Amino acid sequence: MKRVDALAQTTAAVATLGDVKPESLNRTIISLAIPSVLENLLVSAVFISDTFLIGHLNDPAALAAVGIGGSYLFIANGLFQALSIGSMALVARAFGERDLAQARRMSGQSVSLAVAFALLCMVILMPLTHTFMTLVIGDPEVIRQGTLYIELILATSVASFPLQVMTGVMRATGDTRTPMYITLIMNLLNIVFAVVLIFGLGPIPALKIAGAGTATSLARTIGGVMALVVMVKGLSKLRVSLREMAVWAWQDVVRILRIAVPSIIDSLIQRVGFITFIGIVASLGTDVVAANQIANTIESLAFLPAFGLSVATTAIVGQALGAKNIPIAELATRRSAILAICVMLGTGMSAVLFGGAIAKAFGASSQILGLATMAVQLSALEQPFIALQNIFGGALRGAGDTRSPMLVSLVGVTFFRITTVYLLAILLGLGLAGVWLGTAIDWAGRSAIMYFMYKRGRWKQLKI
Repeated sequence: MKRVDALAQTTAAVATLGDVKPESLNRTIISLAIPSVLENLLVSAVFISDTFLIGHLNDPAALAAVGIGGSYLFIANGLFQALSIGSMALVARAFGERDLAQARRMSGQSVSLAVAFALLCMVILMPLTHTFMTLVIGDPEVIRQGTLYIELILATSVASFPLQVMTGVMRATGDTRTPMYITLIMNLLNIVFAVVLIFGLGPIPALKIAGAGTATSLARTIGGVMALVVMVKGLSKLRVSLREMAVWAWQDVVRILRIAVPSIIDSLIQRVGFITFIGIVASLGTDVVAANQIANTIESLAFLPAFGLSVATTAIVGQALGAKNIPIAELATRRSAILAICVMLGTGMSAVLFGGAIAKAFGASSQILGLATMAVQLSALEQPFIALQNIFGGALRGAGDTRSPMLVSLVGVTFFRITTVYLLAILLGLGLAGVWLGTAIDWAGRSAIMYFMYKRGRWKQLKI
């Protein structure tokens, strides 16, 4: 009882997040997490709709191309996720300290960095697209379609990629609803554009995979423009002027990069591991790649509750530390971890019971469907570990500790993901089953190490 009273007396400084008294903290966590879950459901739906619609073309090469193409774009997305993490930590800390001027500066500098990195990504990644596809898979038709799909999406990088950073800034202030609404509009537009452009309508010819790439590119661009308008017009909790975005303050840029660089390295480690992982899967054949893409697409839905709760944890921990309220940061992390495990056990059970029916909706051949169903059912093994890894990682990042998650990724990719998947899938001949058993082992190992990093408590004294 004394602990609850002590906590309750120090919650006023983080009231921007909602009610953070211990007895009502669960409600606050959920109120922050649900819009993030819905937002990321809609973000996933942008690519899920591509996979779903392309699947109904009955072209395994096109389906494999979307899967491998998505992994390439996953590399670029990681850079902006890293920037988003850096900006969230700094904006949340400033918001918790009630220093709104600093929060605006950090937000503006984060957006300007995102635009600069988007230009860099477009210049570097577009010429390497064909080479990447050739390295991953030998099927000429998959290479041709995948290259086209990627290049169409990268063409609008400057407007689309900074969206992640802008929505991250909004979430750092406790506004998880506005990003959700932006993503909802973006996703609806993507579906409409994709249906029309993939299958054709009236005078518009059926563009197939080119239509999918064009639709996604247009929708993401519109989403980026909407987020920019929200920030400039002050339609969220912070109003950031174009000047604060356009004029660089190098001291602030260095602060952002100090936190973002370990996350960028973390992202690169994960992306290199993922490319190697995709290479292992691709060596098993085009049908396995297509089945794995369907399973990955379905599992991306299972990630969402853990991710949403992780976002809530990051925001609360960041603002709580800004208000020098460590007990609330710890309590929010524990509550989020319990909620995440409960929800993810439910998604795991759903994967076992309904995995086949969900996979069938993608319109694949019977052989691909059988492989995809098996993979979805095996994904149930990793759900609780995904929950723990996300929550404790979110708490560390909210405190500005991006180095610990980077080390976890390095160990996970090197000693768990690549090694275990290769051993089970290739050396022991388990094929796609070995791939998914290996990823379950990977998540289990990462969650254990992340928990250790959190429990040692260095994040409580971190100065950013």
